[in-house]
Amino acid sequence: MSGPGRLRVLHVIATLLPGGTEMALLRLLQHLDRRRYDLRVACLRGEPVLAPEFEAAGFPVVAIGARRTVDPVALWRLVRLVRRGRIDLVHTQMDIADYYGTCAARLGGARGVVTTKQNADDFRQRRTWKRFPFLVLERLAYEAADATIVVSEGLARFLESAEHLPRRRMVVIGNGVDPAIGNRAPGRSEARAALDVESFSPVIGTVGRLAPQKGQVHLLHAFRSFLADHPGAILVIAGEGPERARLEDETRRIGIDDRVRFLGHRGDVPAILAALDLFVLPSLWEGLPQALLEAMALGLPVVAARAVGVEDVVTDGATGLLVPPADPDRLAGAMRRLIGAPDLAARIGAAARRSVVENFSLAAGAMQVEAIYRRVLGVTEVAGEMVAAGGRP
Repeated sequence: MSGPGRLRVLHVIATLLPGGTEMALLRLLQHLDRRRYDLRVACLRGEPVLAPEFEAAGFPVVAIGARRTVDPVALWRLVRLVRRGRIDLVHTQMDIADYYGTCAARLGGARGVVTTKQNADDFRQRRTWKRFPFLVLERLAYEAADATIVVSEGLARFLESAEHLPRRRMVVIGNGVDPAIGNRAPGRSEARAALDVESFSPVIGTVGRLAPQKGQVHLLHAFRSFLADHPGAILVIAGEGPERARLEDETRRIGIDDRVRFLGHRGDVPAILAALDLFVLPSLWEGLPQALLEAMALGLPVVAARAVGVEDVVTDGATGLLVPPADPDRLAGAMRRLIGAPDLAARIGAAARRSVVENFSLAAGAMQVEAIYRRVLGVTEVAGEMVAAGGRP
């Protein structure tokens, strides 16, 4: 056992750009027991934009600086980090981190490896030669890991079907949300004033990385149709990413740029959600979307596309409305239905909050992750202390 009774756990993640996976990791780390775990983060590539947020929360970040998909120098740096840090367990997030992290863990002497699968990426199903080496690496990393966490039953089924990954090492642990999230949100009037939104306007919103996966372009076209019935409505889009310029151009092309607000990356998501009448998630694929959980935890009515994992959260007609992906007409129809029926929207919002609070607790999810760490490392708890198999605390 390393340190004064604490296990050293290195979380390896592909990037630390503003996104759902990165923020889900930060929330998980904040809920793991730091009396028992020494938690660190390695970012494989790109500028670690969120590093200040992680470090402010007490989690040191090392940028590995991988310059390409196959980078032996970056792998060597990661192996050295594991070895010199005397890391007990490596926990990876995102595909490229799975490959590097499992290899570095084995070469660097870590005693265990856990991987987490967050997304049903469409690349996994494309008919292209590039998919074959990807699937080989996926299987090698999967077999090298001691346990694989998947964030939803839908994602587990997808991985089993699309990649033929056997279920034997999969453990479903969903992303979670703090039930007290509403305590960090301002009142509706204050939230709308901060966004410079009229108090009487219908306000539709979404939160997510601006990338093709998230389907925001379909929301823009749905919103243009929605404006025919609600010309005073506002659409707010919180998030940053490579699609921002294209999406802004599209709002101008279809003539709705005066009704759409791009907010960029925001660290105060509850304050954004507090201003909304309706939350919309138009994603083409997911795993278990964090922003959707947060919106539902605040009691917002939601409309979402039937992406992988979304049906694990939303029951159509009870805790939200579901529509086919990439279908702006159906998306607009569901938006009209809820905005036009305040009583129905309120019932769905209340049911959504109850469902998320009961089934997607951050604290409960963190406890399940800790149980996997202990199982992988052969650690038990005796009188409140962790004891390695056959050893002492």
